[in-house]
This record gives sequence, structure tokens and C-alpha cells, in this order.
Amino acid sequence: MRSLIIAVAALAATGGPAMAETQAQTGWLTLGAPITQDHLVFDGTLWRCQGDTCRSTQVKSLPPLRTCKRLARELGPITGFGYRGVTLTDAQLAQCNPAQIAPSQVAAAR
Repeated sequence: MRSLIIAVAALAATGGPAMAETQAQTGWLTLGAPITQDHLVFDGTLWRCQGDTCRSTQVKSLPPLRTCKRLARELGPITGFGYRGVTLTDAQLAQCNPAQIAPSQVAAAR
């Protein structure tokens, strides 16, 4: 009985494949306006798009906010973003999107 308890404790300590925690490797985003492309390749990753939503089944292991910023520069304002199991908050989305320059600021700069 004692050896059985030791064996169970050893297996629990190693984690085993059944206990391994896997992180989602997918990504999704919603845009402020519909996209005309049905897919795009960004940073070596295929994103399939429909309307204002794009999804990828396999994304790189990069920081979500940095990836969101890079995609926003290419695609325009992003209104929702999930990456490898992390969904950005409204505050993070505000950091993600490129700063909008108000027309009054442009006129003042002239």
C-alpha cells in the first residue's frame, strides 16, 4: 500500500500528459469596419476574414498588445482582440490602435 501511495505522489508531482496545461494558440480580432479581403498573411500567420472579423488557428508566441498594435497599423482600428488565450481590455485596445489625429490638430500644424 505504501509503494502505491509513493507511486501516485510521484506521478502527481511530474504532472503527466493528462495534467499538462495547454494554452490556446489561436487569435481573433474585430475591426471598426468590414475588411474586403477573405484572408491575409501577417507575420507568417494566415488570418481568415469575414465581414469585420478575422481568425487564425495558429499564431506565433508574441506579446498580445504588440501584435495588436502591428495589426492595427496594417488593418485600421481594432475593436476586439484575443490572442493565445488573452483578450485585451478596453484600455489595452486604446493603446493598441493608432492615435487618431483630429482635423483641428492638423490645421494647427500648418
